[in-house]
Amino acid sequence: MASMKSNVLKANKSAVRKQKKSSSSDTAVMRRKVKQNFAAQVDAFIQRYRPALEVLAKR
Repeated sequence: MASMKSNVLKANKSAVRKQKKSSSSDTAVMRRKVKQNFAAQVDAFIQRYRPALEVLAKR
């Protein structure tokens, strides 16, 4: 009985470890997407407001 319980615990630990690895890679993917999205938003802002920013910079 004890060895069966031990095997179940090992299997659970292994499953948890795999889940943590996949969630950390999911987190990395999400961070990359957020950075790309933010960079695109900054680029769009600069393109839209460049003329006004240049006028303000000359003052």
